[in-house]
Amino acid sequence: MDMKPILILGLGNPLQGDDGVGCRVIEALQQETLPDGVEAMDGGTPGVGLVHLLEGRRCVFLVDAAEMGQAPGTVVRLRPEELSLTSPQQQFSLHRAGVAEALALAHAVKMSLPEVVVFGVQPSRVGWGMGLSPQVEAAVGPVVEALLNEARVSHT
Repeated sequence: MDMKPILILGLGNPLQGDDGVGCRVIEALQQETLPDGVEAMDGGTPGVGLVHLLEGRRCVFLVDAAEMGQAPGTVVRLRPEELSLTSPQQQFSLHRAGVAEALALAHAVKMSLPEVVVFGVQPSRVGWGMGLSPQVEAAVGPVVEALLNEARVSHT
């Protein structure tokens, strides 16, 4: 059985300010030429439905607003196991209460999971309202570059 393409999945709600950063990154990626075998998708706010998007893939990159207590626009690349290992002092949380749960569920049912890499972007403001803050908008380009580089490496 052929593996599905590597997935770059943007999560978030563009109606909630910086929470839309994942969607904005996907928008920017869709203007680029993606490497063969790489797919970019706006995942919205899937919750546990995320499991279905991960199934049958070798590698998935998630992009989401993440509360990390850093300066707005800060980008942190980490593995899902690091999410659960962070101490309460670090206050790391993806806005989607769902990513950790979806991965835990997949693990519980012994589903084989792809390699997952998370790009968290520290928001400045998350509340109803369109558009990203200038700091988070400035992070979009570098995140797109990083994702394209990693997708090329992962694909070979």
